[in-house]
Amino acid sequence: MESRGHVRRFAAVGIVIGAAVSLAGSAGAQQTVQQPVQQPVQKVTLRIRPPVGDTLRMQLEQQFDMAREDAAGAPLGSMTGSMRVWTHAVVLRRAGDATDLLSVTDSVQVLPPSAALLPPLRDAKRALEGRSVRVRIAQDGEITVSGGAQGGVVATGVGADMPSILPTEAVAVGESWIRNIMVPLSATEHETARVHTTLRLDSLSRDGGTAYLSLRGDVSHDHAQHSAVMQGNVTGTLVGTIEIDRRLGWITGSRTILAIMSVVRSEGKPPVHLRVRVTQSLRALVDG
Repeated sequence: MESRGHVRRFAAVGIVIGAAVSLAGSAGAQQTVQQPVQQPVQKVTLRIRPPVGDTLRMQLEQQFDMAREDAAGAPLGSMTGSMRVWTHAVVLRRAGDATDLLSVTDSVQVLPPSAALLPPLRDAKRALEGRSVRVRIAQDGEITVSGGAQGGVVATGVGADMPSILPTEAVAVGESWIRNIMVPLSATEHETARVHTTLRLDSLSRDGGTAYLSLRGDVSHDHAQHSAVMQGNVTGTLVGTIEIDRRLGWITGSRTILAIMSVVRSEGKPPVHLRVRVTQSLRALVDG
């Protein structure tokens, strides 16, 4: 039973202008070659700032795979399942540099149906379906949730009560920055893993309206602080992409893969290795 309780916690975010070379030829035999002119690198700002009054409709998909092994690597069992969540968020008001939204979970589907028996997916469905929460999102992506930790995840697909993910200054394509992202490890409990993450502006659309980011991070978390009986640690990686509509001021797409390995030591029992892989994707549409 210890492992089931532990598993529940795991179910639970350019334009670079090159040098322009111009060759000017004279009418005669001699030619004058102009030196290349270095154009300044163009930088852009990345902000979360959707228009007040808009309704943002989203579909969040999450694939969950878990395997248990003994200390020697022998399999002890596995679980798999997926969940789709349909939501809408109403942009209520602007509060200084932040935006207030009301996020409502319209529907939750667990696939295959038998996967609904998995504790993480069962508990997540119960916690999310029909729920509404208020979410405040700062321009730099910092999220504060009222009425439930899962609200931020539903609203943005990145995380709840988490620090900023976007740079405070304008950046050029190819530039990167570092953030400590808090990734939820449970759909029903306030348990997170700290991910030391490098984010990068990979490219911009031709018109500059859409920014494409990538992220890569290392997971660190210590479960000893949560249980006096069950102790262990978590290591892993987080990789993904984020798409930001700069005109809308919203994350319109993301895909992340969180791979975790946890060594759990229960009192009086041999250690158990838990390998968890969570693949999450978000698609957003605007209903003006």
